Amino acid sequence: ANDSVLLALYEAVHLNRNFITALTHSHTPTSATTPPSSPVISTPPAVFEGSTTPSPTQERSASPTFVPANNVPQPTNLVVTFLQYSSIVTQETKDSTRYNNAKLCLIILTCIAEDQYANSIMHDANMAFRVHLHKLPMRHRKARTETSPPSRPLVCSLLDLMVEFILSHLMKTFPMELYVRCLGIIHRVLCYQKKLRVRIQYPWKNLWTALIHLLKFLQSHESQLVKKYNIFHLASKVVNIFNLFVTYGDTFLPNPTSYDELYYEIIRMHQIFDNIYSMALRYTSTDSEHKESAAKLSNHLVNIRAIINHFSPKLDAWAAANHLSSLTEEQVLEVVRGNYDTLTLKLQDNLDQFERYSEKPRETPFFTNQ
Repeated sequence: ANDSVLLALYEAVHLNRNFITALTHSHTPTSATTPPSSPVISTPPAVFEGSTTPSPTQERSASPTFVPANNVPQPTNLVVTFLQYSSIVTQETKDSTRYNNAKLCLIILTCIAEDQYANSIMHDANMAFRVHLHKLPMRHRKARTETSPPSRPLVCSLLDLMVEFILSHLMKTFPMELYVRCLGIIHRVLCYQKKLRVRIQYPWKNLWTALIHLLKFLQSHESQLVKKYNIFHLASKVVNIFNLFVTYGDTFLPNPTSYDELYYEIIRMHQIFDNIYSMALRYTSTDSEHKESAAKLSNHLVNIRAIINHFSPKLDAWAAANHLSSLTEEQVLEVVRGNYDTLTLKLQDNLDQFERYSEKPRETPFFTNQ
């Protein structure tokens, strides 16, 4: 029943840039959405009839009631509602109807992530919202929806939604197209942050970990996935998000420690990047249909491999000098901080460029069939 409403929302967001103002307009919900903690006091009928005046007892009982802070209605807007709705819709993508609805949600979020005004609202630290994102029950965790999520800028919830999608759809029926859109949304948000040097307080490690899990899944299931999809194109998108952090992270990461932690994660998970590079090399040396995409992927990995090849010997030497078989995170970070100046990276072009969403001609068949 809501399919047509979702389609109408897409048309409004896609065709009318002024509608973004309506999407991001904040308001406080009425008390109906946040029930009062105390019973509502009704006034005796006699008062309305004017026959008697209320007694002092009645006057005291009708005095203002102080509502606990937890029950104070929180500000909200249509983006909050849509993010919560999307967190439910994108969970299940196995049948065509649900897949199409999930795709439409991600297309709408793509349009929002491209809009300068929407981004300025979503990144505004003075405009914080509580967004109840729903999470899929998985083997290693129970279904969990935070009863009282923190009040944060909307972009944090958007990124959380994308991280959740990445982690919860690593399965045999791999929704390749939805992953491409998901990574596109993350990329657009990062481009905005890099362009305007916006620093948000966000647990970036969650995103890096999710992206590395995605690379590991592509490499582990290469033989099945490569028959149906160009997994090298998807892996390149993941790697270029890392490249954006490596090249421009100092302009939008909240502090130098975050930048150190990025290098730590790359070094810690170096085996996955090495395996992806080896996989790409194998396809560049054959006449595979993915030869060109594989070559691009191996090229995109140049800085990641430079980081790994630069710091790994330094860490081994430091461990040997201190007679240690393994290093703690703080020890690794200490070595990283002391060896930045000798690291040489290649400046890669167009990391902060993306093709803006266009319905025609690419999406025409999708909307014709709706």
